[in-house]
Amino acid sequence: MYRIISVTFIFICCLGFSAICQDKDTVFLYNGQVLIGAVQAANFAALSIDDMDLKMQSIKLFRIKKLVIYEKFKIELVDKRILYGSLRTNGQDGRADILTAGGERINIHITEIYQLISMDNNFFTRLNGNVSAGLSFTKSSGIGQVNFSANIQYATKHVEYQLITSSIGSIDSGNYSRDNENFQLIATYDLDPTWFVATSLQYQRNNELSIAHRYLGLVGPGNKLIIRKNWRLVAITGITFSTEKSTEGVSSALLYEIPLMFQFNFYQFHHPDIQINSTQSVYFSLSESGRIRYDGSTNFSWQLIRYFYLNINPYTNFDSKPPAGSGSTFDFGIVVGLSYKF
Repeated sequence: MYRIISVTFIFICCLGFSAICQDKDTVFLYNGQVLIGAVQAANFAALSIDDMDLKMQSIKLFRIKKLVIYEKFKIELVDKRILYGSLRTNGQDGRADILTAGGERINIHITEIYQLISMDNNFFTRLNGNVSAGLSFTKSSGIGQVNFSANIQYATKHVEYQLITSSIGSIDSGNYSRDNENFQLIATYDLDPTWFVATSLQYQRNNELSIAHRYLGLVGPGNKLIIRKNWRLVAITGITFSTEKSTEGVSSALLYEIPLMFQFNFYQFHHPDIQINSTQSVYFSLSESGRIRYDGSTNFSWQLIRYFYLNINPYTNFDSKPPAGSGSTFDFGIVVGLSYKF
């Protein structure tokens, strides 16, 4: 009788343990550690998992030995293929099988994953990005500078959204000056694995170029020119329409331009852990003969501890025909800050 009770108790415990572990994503690392929970996403060679014990963890793909994901994801590979399905281990170290919705089983190396986008309707599982802030002050000049920036991405099955914002301000004798501001919301819709349609809404302010504010909209095609395991290059063109107001109070009519934009991303997770994100844009005016504008911004991130990075951000702005009252056609600077990535 005692043996029957013992066996029954063990059986019930095993069933309970099985129920707890059922359909839990699992990440096996080369160092022997095993993470069990829910994979949230993967982007730029790093995978995020909400571990049952350790909570949210970011794991570099090259550290993953085996991978099991039960939920359905949009899976974009470095060879530009886009698949929909889940992932299972096939027993080979560093490799996994994609189980597609059509019943195919496709074997890949884990580091070939460029992006994982959850098909879950939970808003927060699709959200990732970083926020950065910095402050500098010198007693001799009595001038302080404050900077803030954020880069946030949100993705669905066909549409990806990106919010880019930055602000640089000066504190002089107790007065705060808004020197340089940028706020941009970009949405891209995939047409196929390479081509997409992009739309954008943007606000800009630049005291050096006498721009009190500029409101700009963009629509046009884009192409994922190159995607590799640790870098990518994307191009966007089309047409922009904008209005601007100078610091002298002069407002422009509706202006049209042809943009040529390049976005470059590089990431290296071996020592040192660095990431480089750069956007370079040239605008050729259709409304003002001979006017050419250029906006360039590059962000260098170096990991200090876990989720915290040291950011160095040089930027450049050029306008061959700036608004009335401007004494300069060129502006540049370097912003240093500390960022938190989520």
